[in-house]
Amino acid sequence: MSSRREKFRKQVRPLALAGVALALAAVALVAPGSPARAFSILGPAMTVANGNSVIAVQTADDGLRFYWNQHGTDNWYGEQVAGAGTTYSPPAITVVGDDVVIAAEGPLNSMYVYWQAFGASGWTSKPVAGIRTTYSQPAIQADGTSSVIAVEGANNSLRFYWTPALTVNWTGENVAGAGTTYSAPAEIVHDNSVNIAAEGPDDSLDFYWAVNGTATWGPEVVAGAGAGIQTAPAMIYTNGTVQIYASDLYADYGFGTVLSYSALNGTANWIPQEVPVGALNAPAVVAYPYVPGSLGGVHLVSNAAGAYMVVMTEADGSFDWQGDSSMCPTAGLAGSGCSIGNPSAVMNGGLLNIATEDGQGNLRFWWQDSGGTYHEETVDTSGDL
Repeated sequence: MSSRREKFRKQVRPLALAGVALALAAVALVAPGSPARAFSILGPAMTVANGNSVIAVQTADDGLRFYWNQHGTDNWYGEQVAGAGTTYSPPAITVVGDDVVIAAEGPLNSMYVYWQAFGASGWTSKPVAGIRTTYSQPAIQADGTSSVIAVEGANNSLRFYWTPALTVNWTGENVAGAGTTYSAPAEIVHDNSVNIAAEGPDDSLDFYWAVNGTATWGPEVVAGAGAGIQTAPAMIYTNGTVQIYASDLYADYGFGTVLSYSALNGTANWIPQEVPVGALNAPAVVAYPYVPGSLGGVHLVSNAAGAYMVVMTEADGSFDWQGDSSMCPTAGLAGSGCSIGNPSAVMNGGLLNIATEDGQGNLRFWWQDSGGTYHEETVDTSGDL
């Protein structure tokens, strides 16, 4: 693979922290004899399919695995989506109709999608883009009965792909040209439009939008050069507001911070805010729904110093972040941190679900019950990953 992959890997660089260094060393030592994963830590992707939380992950031999459990149980089931040498980025996952759909970078910087109907067995695959087109983890969203994908393209460009149906060939278009995009993008679909955010030149943050069915992208600068953006962003839409989150991994003597930017839908007035939590890598965000007596809000999941995993919550429009206590100790078994992977978060049945990698290379699942208590489950161990 090309050296361009090293640019994408910057978001998981080791920090000068003893606990984190131990945790990363533990990951490097798991699964003796296995080839090194193309990315140094797991980036599990998670969504909700047919009421169940489902997870996709790249394996150490560059294969693709899928896991699901029956909601409310701690029994996880795994299956191989694609074999060794097929998958060269963390995957992205969504649901389109009655299908689970996974997208990932393939061999020689190509891109593939895989899908399976609820309750079925076996996966169908189809190429999205050919060789030398794909240089990051994709972002995939359902758009009605179709699918849309955003990804960093050749020469640090930003590419967009769409299809009216999974069995139909994908159509690609340029969102932004060479020298514009320096991270995996985030993507959301709302109000008959597609929104994309990505790190821009000189640690900036850029935003693009297009009306469904058009190929004209409106660019906006969310945060200009020198803003300190050092990770792929996460983005959500809640209560009429687009919110983007990314981490500044070079701030505070090696400790990262999470930066937030929000704008009312249809405006370009981005309001910056620093979330009062540290960050080791890219954060995960998910909107929690409106309930009577509440406007709804945002859960943000971040891996802080010492490989703690912390959840911060903000009610819509409050600018008042409330933090849960650390969900696991600074050092778990064998001195490893409990969460070093890029986390993924979803809401399932009104409850927060989180997938992440622990310091031993195991895939972990956390869920918060209605009383606010977090519960941990092992999805799979490092030997299978």
